[in-house]
Amino acid sequence: MYMADDQKPLILVVDDDEKLRDILRMKLEAVGFEVAVVGNGKEAIAAAKHRAPALIVMDVRMPVMSGTEAVVELKGDAKLKDIPVLFLSAFGEEDMDRAWIDTKIAKELGAVDFMKKTSSLSDIIAKIKELAHG
Repeated sequence: MYMADDQKPLILVVDDDEKLRDILRMKLEAVGFEVAVVGNGKEAIAAAKHRAPALIVMDVRMPVMSGTEAVVELKGDAKLKDIPVLFLSAFGEEDMDRAWIDTKIAKELGAVDFMKKTSSLSDIIAKIKELAHG
C-alpha cells in the first residue's frame, strides 16, 4: 500500500463523471486521505502502476476501458493484484436486477465490495474509510 510522506492512504477514484470525482476527492481529502482521480479504466491502470493506492474506487461503466475490464487487467498483474477495488455503479433501486448482476460480476472479478452511486455520500465515504484502513 502506498503511503504519502505524511502517512495518508492514497485513494484512486476512477469515474468518467468529473463532478462525482471532484465531490469524492473533496470529501475524502477532508477526512484525511490523499486522493488521485482519473476518468477511465486505462488511466486507472497507469495511475496504479505509477503509485499503488490503498484502495481504488472504480466506476463500472466508462468510456475507453470499463471498470470491469480494468479490474481484470489489475488482477492479472502480480504487482497490482492485491490492491482492493470498490466498484460503484449508477444503477438505482429500479435497476436492481441489473445491479445484482454487477454485484455478482464485481465479486467474481475480485472486487472487495460494490455500492450504488445512489447510496448516500456519507455511506460511500464510510465504506471507503473501512476498506482503506482495513
